[in-house]
Amino acid sequence: MNHELIDRYIYAVTRRLPLKSRADVEQELASLISDMLEARCGAVSPSDKDVRVVLTELGHPSQLAAKYSGDEGRALIGGAYFLMYKFVLKLVLPIAAAGVALASVMGLVLNGGPEHTFSGIAMAIFGPIGGAFAGAIQAFAVITFLFAVLEWKKVKLADGDFLSALPPVPVKNERVKPWEPIAGMVLCVLMALVFLAFPQVMGGWLDGAGWIPALDVAVMRSLWLPIALWAALGIGKEVLRLAEGRYTRRLAIAASAANPVIAACAVIAFWSGRVMNPVFLEHMGEIFGEEKLFNTLFEKGHLFFLGVVFFALVLETVMLWVKARKYGNN
Repeated sequence: MNHELIDRYIYAVTRRLPLKSRADVEQELASLISDMLEARCGAVSPSDKDVRVVLTELGHPSQLAAKYSGDEGRALIGGAYFLMYKFVLKLVLPIAAAGVALASVMGLVLNGGPEHTFSGIAMAIFGPIGGAFAGAIQAFAVITFLFAVLEWKKVKLADGDFLSALPPVPVKNERVKPWEPIAGMVLCVLMALVFLAFPQVMGGWLDGAGWIPALDVAVMRSLWLPIALWAALGIGKEVLRLAEGRYTRRLAIAASAANPVIAACAVIAFWSGRVMNPVFLEHMGEIFGEEKLFNTLFEKGHLFFLGVVFFALVLETVMLWVKARKYGNN
């Protein structure tokens, strides 16, 4: 039978189970609920009260999910605690890794940037990576300890009328794929790493002059505050997207609040032509001579980049509002 509360209950049970087992569990659980309602109501069509009674008899979705997952017998963290534990790990570990990596980049920049030696460059590259692993391991240890205490104390994860708190069932295109916000966090850290630690990687190789950075390294590192704030806000948006798991009005509101600040940070960092390396522009002028189009393109490259940033921010905000309205999510 079709009933919204039943659909929401089944979704709440299966949402944290492995993908390969969800379809079988959904089918089995739907059949079980149907049999229980038939035994209770016979030939009479079940009422909303009958549905609520049957679902209450089945128990809290997290407890039922633990039975289907086979995690009830875990020694340190078991049952419903283990499912919640895995969910929190998936949410917190990438956040901790991205945060520590960004902090490593900022520490490197505030200490004067990487040394122009092989060991200095290697430290600048692998330092944030090692910091990300260290942050993830520390978060793993803390979360494991907290859930072990919950298991030991047998703290109840939920009480009262859990049926009223069941999440709505999202349609396929409404769901946020977990890898998307994680990739977004990685990109934010890489942006900060390139702009602040290694701005010299953006440039060109010229005969007789060697590699010439397109950006002024000293100027870029002096702009660490707006760039760091830009990266931090970007990570924050991705954290919220990962936590929500679907496109909601809250995501649209967060983007509407954060994106203007990000745009302002981009303007502070790139509006002025001083971010461009004058030596690079001079060589480009010698190469292209009277070709005004190419000279203008190089001289105004920072404004072109700003235009791309603005377009991406506006597009993201509009798309989030469109999806929030389309799916009617709060």
